[in-house]
Amino acid sequence: MPLGPLWIYLSVGGAVVLFPLLIFLFKSTKKRNAPSKPNKQSIPQNAGIQQILEVLQKSNSLVLLAASGLTDLPVTIPVNLAVSLAGTGSCLLIDLDSKRDALAKVFEVDSSKIETHLKISPVPTEFKNLSVWPARYFDLLKQMNLRSLLDAANKKYDHILLYAPYLTVLADRKQIASCSKQAIIFCKDDEKSTQLRRLLKTCDCKILLEA
Repeated sequence: MPLGPLWIYLSVGGAVVLFPLLIFLFKSTKKRNAPSKPNKQSIPQNAGIQQILEVLQKSNSLVLLAASGLTDLPVTIPVNLAVSLAGTGSCLLIDLDSKRDALAKVFEVDSSKIETHLKISPVPTEFKNLSVWPARYFDLLKQMNLRSLLDAANKKYDHILLYAPYLTVLADRKQIASCSKQAIIFCKDDEKSTQLRRLLKTCDCKILLEA
């Protein structure tokens, strides 16, 4: 076979093999260099806590932590925030989750008994500068006089957090939002998030952050 045609066949054959390989390498390089889309599930919890802490430290002392379900706002979040805030000043963590009374269990507080003369008496925890108000206290006092509790607490504590993982279904949700004035929303569902925003807006409660 003459050299000329052989060279042409080899060139064409090499191009057939090389062209798909070049396309594959180009796509792989482009995919590696493309900016990754943010993924909430991949964000470490500590990073989220740090961001919320920065917002809390810049805001007024009283902030409502609001959600429409426990999966969006587990008890570990308010506990971690309160412990961190207690390192910068006195902190009161108020539990509005009457279904579980979770904070009393976390801090091993006996919330089953209360003195009849007790009006406002948060329970100190083993953490310096951190006290809690168990959710069961509201039931034992036969009413949620949240405004009186907060008025007294504002004079004593540098930071006050209200833990309300089921805010949208609470009978006293409007009172809670109105007393709080500031809130951080924890919600991954758009419809539930809209419900929370509407409730807080109606009660003139400012949304500081949607976590």
